[in-house]
Amino acid sequence: MPIPPSLMGELGVEAWDAEYRRIGRVVFRPRRRALLSRQMMLSWLVVVVPSVGTVADWDSRGVWFYVRAAIILLLLGTAVSSVVRILRGKPLLVVDTEGIRLGKGFTPWSAVATIGPPVKAFTSDHVPIRLTQGDSFTIPRDHVDDLAAFTTWLTHLHTERRT
Repeated sequence: MPIPPSLMGELGVEAWDAEYRRIGRVVFRPRRRALLSRQMMLSWLVVVVPSVGTVADWDSRGVWFYVRAAIILLLLGTAVSSVVRILRGKPLLVVDTEGIRLGKGFTPWSAVATIGPPVKAFTSDHVPIRLTQGDSFTIPRDHVDDLAAFTTWLTHLHTERRT
């Protein structure tokens, strides 16, 4: 019985490896807990704090009022679109026999140089992946709860695919 992609990030290495061996790919949807991430909370804080001052200046509608209102609408739209994206389960993280897909981006195993240890950052915890061309990308904690186990599993798959 296949494991729903919405639960995959909450499970462990055994479940990921079993799914990978069974169908050749593992699909991770963003976890609902990503809505409570530091990055999401900061984005809403950036919207709310300026809004308080702008609403207080409602009576004096000068140029700065309209500039602040436009910026707040832009920030609000960005924050709402982030919430909608997570609720819809986008972007998908797919690890398969060909490589790693994050959203619309694809990286073949042959282009992966190293998979770094999990990084704890103020805005978002993530796994850095360095590519052979010198570029890099990160896999955020939005998709997987246990980044250390995920890193170990990805490193194992990377070693397997390179030999």
